[in-house]
Order: sequence, then structure tokens, then C-alpha cells
Amino acid sequence: MVFKPCILVGMAKWFAQKYWHELFEIAVALKGFNGIWETISGLLFLLVSKATLAGWLTAIFSNELLEDPSDNFIQFLSQALQGLSTNTKTFAALYILFHGLLNIYLAVELYRDRHWAYLVAIGAMLAFIPYQLYRISLHHSLLLAALTLFDGLFIILTWHEYKYHRDRAAKATLSSQ
Repeated sequence: MVFKPCILVGMAKWFAQKYWHELFEIAVALKGFNGIWETISGLLFLLVSKATLAGWLTAIFSNELLEDPSDNFIQFLSQALQGLSTNTKTFAALYILFHGLLNIYLAVELYRDRHWAYLVAIGAMLAFIPYQLYRISLHHSLLLAALTLFDGLFIILTWHEYKYHRDRAAKATLSSQ
């Protein structure tokens, strides 16, 4: 049997789309898990006092503090926690909580293949990225930079998946007429 080049091109497109889709599904799952983590973190940050958070910080890092009492990372966390005003703590908690709930909701709707959710997810990420970039410029947070980079990649994957579904629906409509 002789393969024609157009068959090979079609197969290559199918394999490429399959991998794009798998990456998209992994990204949606990560967004969902991140949303759960952010929701729990936001609730804890909102409901727990600074003294309790400081106690938890000490308990979590007690072994590290025994080995190196002047650990820069732990000192940074401790000073950042002590320097938080009540308003800043509340704002940060609500921001993280809202971001987490939004990520969970959008992840669920994307898994349900709700077409409107693709554009809402892209819009939501585009709305958060400028603020995240502003925070990175102030505090040089590697974690926030990584999350922002992931948001950018998520936008690309979501846009690709949206276009694929839109084009597929358009072809189905044309073929049924």
C-alpha cells in the first residue's frame, strides 16, 4: 500500500492535536489543584491570626531552625508575617481565595467542555497577569513568576483548544447543510 503525502500530513495534524489536547488537560488539572491549594490557603490566611500563623511557621521549620537559626528563607517568612498589617493580610487572603475559587470553577467548566469557559478562562488569566507582574516587580517572587509563566502557557493552550473546538463545530455545521 502506498501512502500519499496528504495522508501523512493528516496523521501528523491528528497526532499534534492529540498532544496539544493532552497538555491542555494536564494544565486544567494543575489549575484545579492549584485552585484547591489557593482556596485552602486563602481561607487559612483569612481566618487564622498572625500569632497562630507564626506558631505554625515555627513548628513546620523547627528542625531547620535547629540546624541553621539564621536561615534566610525562614527569617524572610517570619519578618514578612510580622510586618503584615490587618488590611494587607485581609486583602491577600481574599485575593488568594477568589483566585483559587475561580481556578476551581473554570477547571470544572473546562472539563465539562463548556465553550464559553474557554474565553472566560483566557480573560480571567489576562486580568490577573498584570497584577502578578506588578507584584513580581516589587518582591521578585520566584513562585509568583513561575505561576505567572504557567498562566501564560495556560492561555496559549486554552486558546489552541478553543480554536480546535470552534473549527470542528464549524466543519460539522457545514457538512450537515
